Amino acid sequence: MSGYFKLVDAHDHGYRLKLMADDGTLIAVSAYFPTKQSAVEGIDAIREIAGTGPVVDHTRKDHSHREQSDHRAPRRRIPA
Repeated sequence: MSGYFKLVDAHDHGYRLKLMADDGTLIAVSAYFPTKQSAVEGIDAIREIAGTGPVVDHTRKDHSHREQSDHRAPRRRIPA
């Protein structure tokens, strides 16, 4: 089984999505959705973006202790 989306009630009477790994580990929590229909549409949008969208690196490059590469390199798009 692969990961899955969990649709949950938000504390403010709307909905949120939880992206779960196949072992049940929480990967991400969505923004607030006011209706269940908008949350379902959010799942469709996430699937589309995750399948086709590029990863754009906006991290600071001063983490030299984490990376071996030149931390002054310009930001770059990382292929998905």
